[in-house]
Amino acid sequence: MPSGGPADDRLAVRTIQVIRGRIRLKRQSLYPGYFLISALLLYSALFILPSILGFGFSLTNWNSFSNKIRYIGFENFREIFSSSGRSFSFLVNTLKFALTTTVLKVLIGLLLALALNRDFRTKNILRTVFYLPVVLSPLVIGLVFTSIFHPVDGLLNAILNAVGLHGLTRQWLADVSTAMGAVMSVEVWRLSGYSMVIFLAGLQVIPGMYYEAADIDGANGLKKFVMITLPFLRPAFTVNVILNLIWGLKVFDIVFVLTRGGPGYATGVLNTAVFYEFSAGRYGFATALGVVIFLITTFVAFVTLRLLDRREIEIE
Repeated sequence: MPSGGPADDRLAVRTIQVIRGRIRLKRQSLYPGYFLISALLLYSALFILPSILGFGFSLTNWNSFSNKIRYIGFENFREIFSSSGRSFSFLVNTLKFALTTTVLKVLIGLLLALALNRDFRTKNILRTVFYLPVVLSPLVIGLVFTSIFHPVDGLLNAILNAVGLHGLTRQWLADVSTAMGAVMSVEVWRLSGYSMVIFLAGLQVIPGMYYEAADIDGANGLKKFVMITLPFLRPAFTVNVILNLIWGLKVFDIVFVLTRGGPGYATGVLNTAVFYEFSAGRYGFATALGVVIFLITTFVAFVTLRLLDRREIEIE
């Protein structure tokens, strides 16, 4: 029988439309991949490749005193973790700084958020005031607090003298016993407002019906805080703890501006050590310090996230 006719033409047209539709859908499904590939290439060029090269150089004696780069294995890392070396004290200072400032920033941020989550006339102004240090340059903050902590004409000692507490005056940034505490206090003042904002965001999504039900049951303020507020704020706690730990482990600017790691090595942290080792021409050792910072930050952030995430899942 002869083939052809309107029915066959319609079938052919329909087949072509289906094929074109499938090709179009395939192209659309691949379209986001273009962005993924470009982002992956950029990330590889700017992070993954330098990280691999950095780890490779950390296993060498690369320095400014020799034209030859020699493989020395893990000697740089042994020196860093040797308890008799100064790099180990920098590591201890970094961990102490990160843990202490994280606890204080989270606690103060929570208290500020609870206080400013109430409905009163000046709450927006006060929120702005407490958040303002976050947007200020650490360089400017360091210069201001250097003058405040000045042992002769500093504002802090002037206030202590004015109220009769002469025995409490110190050379705050030049005394080994007070330098690290002074630097920590500036860091806490600078970033507590950031934690406050995250906690405020968490507080404002808590449904009011839970507090109303608690009021009906006769629960007091402390019980409502423990049974309602804290469970709902655990995601905000996770964000604040991880961010503040990362910032604390990678601290450099505020320490360098205030004390440059002194007096002696009392406030020296890993990033100030990286700066001074690079300045001294010990590029391989400085790169090893950078690798240690990266590994510690990654490990601490991962473990903290897993622990806090597990607690959130248990609540749900």
